[in-house]
Amino acid sequence: MISEDKIAEIRDRAPIAEVIGNYVALKKSGNSLKGLCPFHNEKTPSFYVHPSRGFYHCFGCKASGDIFSFLMHVEGKTFPEVARDLAEQTGVQLPVYDPEREAEHQRNKKQSQRLASLMEQATEFYCAQLLEHPDGGIARHELSDRGISEESTRKFRLGYAPHGWDSLVRFLEGAGASPADAEAVGLIVPRRSGRGHYDRFRHRLMFPIADVHGKVVAFSGRALAPAPSMEEQKEPPAKYLNSPENQLYHKGEVLYGLHEGRVEIRREDASVLCEGNFDLVALHQAGFQNSVAPMGTAFTEAHAKLLKRFAQKVVLLFDGDKAGRKAVREAHTVVGKAGLEAHVVTLPQGADPDSFLREQGAESLRIRIVSAPTIIEYLIDDAAASSESNPHAKAESIAKLGPILAKVESPIERGLYVERVARKFGITDVGLVRRELRRGLGRQTERTIARRDAVQQPIATRVSELQLKLISLLIDQPTLVNHEGVDKLPKLLTSPDLRAIFDSILQMVDRQGSLNVSSLLDELTDNQLRPWLEAKLAVQEHDLEEARQILDEGLPLLERKNIEHELPRLQQRIVEARRVGDDALAAGLTREFVELTRSAHKLKSNTKQR
Repeated sequence: MISEDKIAEIRDRAPIAEVIGNYVALKKSGNSLKGLCPFHNEKTPSFYVHPSRGFYHCFGCKASGDIFSFLMHVEGKTFPEVARDLAEQTGVQLPVYDPEREAEHQRNKKQSQRLASLMEQATEFYCAQLLEHPDGGIARHELSDRGISEESTRKFRLGYAPHGWDSLVRFLEGAGASPADAEAVGLIVPRRSGRGHYDRFRHRLMFPIADVHGKVVAFSGRALAPAPSMEEQKEPPAKYLNSPENQLYHKGEVLYGLHEGRVEIRREDASVLCEGNFDLVALHQAGFQNSVAPMGTAFTEAHAKLLKRFAQKVVLLFDGDKAGRKAVREAHTVVGKAGLEAHVVTLPQGADPDSFLREQGAESLRIRIVSAPTIIEYLIDDAAASSESNPHAKAESIAKLGPILAKVESPIERGLYVERVARKFGITDVGLVRRELRRGLGRQTERTIARRDAVQQPIATRVSELQLKLISLLIDQPTLVNHEGVDKLPKLLTSPDLRAIFDSILQMVDRQGSLNVSSLLDELTDNQLRPWLEAKLAVQEHDLEEARQILDEGLPLLERKNIEHELPRLQQRIVEARRVGDDALAAGLTREFVELTRSAHKLKSNTKQR
């Protein structure tokens, strides 16, 4: 419903390099900019942006398009949603086609702006109280004891919440703010008895939490030593009190310090992840301005995806205690799913980044960060260090590393990690170590777990469940390679690694009439789907009749799905051909589109008849 003129106006006004630069760390490369593709995992940049043409292209996954397609892909939004966002950012006026929907959008927008303005007012109030309130000196003394400078205090807009019950309430009333809005963002709390509200944060050092755009969305308040004028408390307050989640703030999606550090993260192509508010401020002050911290929650997948928009590498800098080691183990799964390259800095027992910087200085920490081992090296070293000395305990610790090493894609890296396990555990026979690692992996290949892993194993090339299922049938029943329709599989399989597995199965069955597991795995040493294959080979799921029936239903279904996947891409090519005036190409592509559509309908009809 948006005219081509308006789309062109938005495209002209929206700088594609700046917009994409919010998600990808871009570096100059001739007339273009390049960086790591946000749509697939890669270590060598293959993603290029051509600013003057308003176009991007990845030579790895072949993703390409303009600013609209990029935001649709990376944000998961529809074209109208992206167009509206860009129009508001660039000042382009769009016509209103759905008054009711437009009115709802404007109401939500105004409410968010009103709430954000309220949080800004509260921030200014707390900052002023730090300097003006009689008890603000207690908060300033805490900052001084921690070595936090006035410059850092201003940079992070640190403040003080007075100990009175209604200091902020009265300030907001005087400013004409809505109590309902202040309650909605967690600044004030309704009284249990009677009317009115009281301040949520009282006698606390205040840390404003901003989103990636710099808008304050929450607060974290640290308890302070009691003021002389305060009544004696029955029990000590919680060390930290954080804002509740609200329309502006979702703690699993916000990282403290990301707005302040986003430029440095891009420049360093790495982020440093710590855990505490003081840790974060101290790190920035010491020169580690690419540091961030989650707020009141563990490191989540949403956090990892947010970080990956800015850099491929993350350095985990947690406390040097049992809880810190546990946090690293939990983060391993998260960074693996996000495709982040993770390293771990080990701090002395009982130390945190803040105390380490005060005691040993920034240079000592920088050396540790530069030389930080990968997260897998850390997990190996930690397992060896914490393992008991008896042989059984060592064997169990090694076995638990099996599933971790099985996810390493590169056979060279995996081999080096195996050697590290042997060295750290003091075992000279690497073969014994490999056997123990396989035993640990085997624990996860019981029937139900193997079935799950067969389709969910983290692999570099995403493969559909249906394709994996069809190949798993041939692994279960190799004689079905000669079944009707199986000869179409090479053209239907979209993954080169899966095609390589199929080719090996076919050749082996032709040669000897059956599968030899060891030989099959030896042939596929470098295959990225090898972890999935290993899990699949551990258990047989289907008998011959069942496998034959699923093949009969699955082959035409896969063919139809491939066509349906191709149709939108073909349609986009038709649109592009018409846009550049290539009518002959557009006509040819249209004929191809019609033929594929007919084939899809025919396959669908045949499936229903079955």
